[in-house]
Amino acid sequence: MRKLLVFLCILTVSLSCKKDDHEPHDDNELITTVDLIFTDANKKVSTFSFQDKDGDGKTPPEKFDKIVLDKNMAYTMEVHMYDETKNPKLDITEDIESESDVHLFVFKIDPASLFNLKASDKDKNGLPIGLRSSGTTQNAAGTGKLNLILKHQPPINGKAVKTGNESGGSSDIDLVFDLFIK
Repeated sequence: MRKLLVFLCILTVSLSCKKDDHEPHDDNELITTVDLIFTDANKKVSTFSFQDKDGDGKTPPEKFDKIVLDKNMAYTMEVHMYDETKNPKLDITEDIESESDVHLFVFKIDPASLFNLKASDKDKNGLPIGLRSSGTTQNAAGTGKLNLILKHQPPINGKAVKTGNESGGSSDIDLVFDLFIK
């Protein structure tokens, strides 16, 4: 009887300490390079990039382009992201697409009137992703900022965190590009 009691105690402790294999193990992405590919209504393609190859954030980035767009123009924008600490470089865009239900791009334009950029792609739950977006620039020249944030919003305790809003989760990347409308 005593051996049975000891066995049950050990079994109970080991089962209660066992990690739940059904919980996602989502870590933030290491992103060293971001390419923003704009295509205007006339099919002209322009790419603007951020690149910090070591990914540590302690040293200045190797590249941080200013975004220059035409006034009164419709654009589509695609986001491509890479981890260049790996050899060959790792395409993070594919990971974001395959895990789109836990990722959300947030675009903050300041001033907001410069460019009305909105996500045009959706995840399996009908919520925006932002790998593909569209918008129109204002009618006059102007300057401002385009803040690009990639939110990582995995479920917590089995409950979805992604609601299509910025709140919740953590940021994989948070960049502020200079924006010029000419």
